[in-house]
Amino acid sequence: MVRFGFLFSEVFWGVFLIFIGIALVLKVLFNFNIPIFRLAVAFCLIYAGISMLVGGFGVTRSSQNDIIFDDSELKVTEPKENYNVIFAKGTIDLSQVTAVDSKIEINTIFGAGTIRINPALPVKVTVNSAFAGARMPDGNTISFGNSTYYSPNYKEGEKFLAIDTNVVFGSLEFITD
Repeated sequence: MVRFGFLFSEVFWGVFLIFIGIALVLKVLFNFNIPIFRLAVAFCLIYAGISMLVGGFGVTRSSQNDIIFDDSELKVTEPKENYNVIFAKGTIDLSQVTAVDSKIEINTIFGAGTIRINPALPVKVTVNSAFAGARMPDGNTISFGNSTYYSPNYKEGEKFLAIDTNVVFGSLEFITD
């Protein structure tokens, strides 16, 4: 998720409150009218621009399940319900997962994702793709539409790990270690 950390920083609020105080003093003492709202919006935009230029805009990984504007790897031992790779390049390592009878949803949007899965685990992988490229564990590629892959040890009626993926304007690759 994108968060605007500067709006909650002490520096921003300190400078902003000092600015409003100076503007009010100038208005009362010297009858000098300053458009406070317009300047506040301009100040926010300038601050955001400078923050972006010097290497931070408050865009971070919003949780342990998301990779946003980053290039990183998530090692998963206990699966969560949802993982996201958004405007990023990320690897979601599910090779240490031993839990079956779980369902995981992985979304890759405007990014490149790699998912490592344990070949010993019974797995059902469903891929929904739109304007994207997804390479299944068996080597099949899907660009538009949906496809399902069943691991060799998957048996109907038995417990398995379900991985549902959505890929939009990105790429996704499955790797079995």
